[in-house]
Parts: sequence; structure tokens; C-alpha cells
Amino acid sequence: MNIKSYTLILSATLVLLLTGCIEEDSIKEPDYEVGIIARASIAPGKYWFNINDLASSEVSFDLSYEGFDVHTASSIELFLSRGSGQVSLGTYTDFPSTITMTGEEAYAYFGETPATIMASGISRDEFRITYEITTSEGETFSEYGQYYNYNPSLDGRFTGRYAQYYTNLPGFGTLVLDVRPPNPQNPNEE
Repeated sequence: MNIKSYTLILSATLVLLLTGCIEEDSIKEPDYEVGIIARASIAPGKYWFNINDLASSEVSFDLSYEGFDVHTASSIELFLSRGSGQVSLGTYTDFPSTITMTGEEAYAYFGETPATIMASGISRDEFRITYEITTSEGETFSEYGQYYNYNPSLDGRFTGRYAQYYTNLPGFGTLVLDVRPPNPQNPNEE
């Protein structure tokens, strides 16, 4: 092998090595937009509906938000869903706003009464509350960009997956409200 061939092969190898390197800046974490989340401060024991007493069992929470010193909410619209059905619970502009609803009122949104629920033989059900926040700048954020689903009946644990708007503060994307008989082992459900 002559020197010219050796130089050509060495040059080609160096070009491949240098151009084949991954630029360090190309391996970065994505930039996350600072979002805004709804917060629900749930009254003690008011996180579920007793299916045996829908007329008097109620849920109650104070609705507020966390804007992370970036966003200010002008309104939060709440949505109640059961199965594939969804209705608006209204738009709130004062924070905190106290939201209180009986099981009978929740079922009435879907054309049901305590009598029709008992006659159907349902022993366990659930409602989900979601939201859309409009900021004072006119931006809208929904629960689909949030980090948490919150089911307060599961020992107050937060569950969820990483999503578009990163936060590690307790908020809710979906507030899950169980409809079931009381749990005799839970002192909040007597």
C-alpha cells in the first residue's frame, strides 16, 4: 500500500469519525411551558357519594388554582362526566369558590334520580370533574395538559403521568368522585 492510498484512507476515516459524532447540544431535555393548574381543597369526608343516600350525601371543595407566579386565572370552567356523557357545571371567576353538590344533583345532570339508580341495581359508579382555565392573557389550559389525576378516596394519593405542563405541586387533571356504599373501616365514611 502506497503512502497516497494510506493518506486517503486515513483522511476518509477521520472525516467519518468527526462528522459522525453527536453534537452535545442535540441531546437536551425538552423545554416545558409553565402551565397553570386547578386546585381542589376537599372538605373532610366530602369526597364521595353514598349510593344508599344520594339525596343527602355530598361532595364539597374549594376551587382555586396555581399559576406558578406566571399566570393569573380569569375563569375556570368545570365539567362533570359520567361514562361518555359530559356536562358543564359552570364557569367560576372568584377564587377560591366553594363547590358543593349532592349525589342526587350529580345524577340529575344525566337525567337520573336516586330511584332510577337503585332500580338499575348499580352498586358502584363514579363521576369525574375536569376543567378548562382561561388566563387573564386569554390563554386556555385544560386538564389534558396537567400532571395529576386525583382520587381522594385512595388514601389521598396522587396518580398520573408526565404531561405537557410540568409541575410537582398537587393539582388535579381529573377529580374522581366515587359513588359507593360507605367503607366501614374509614372514619370519614360513617
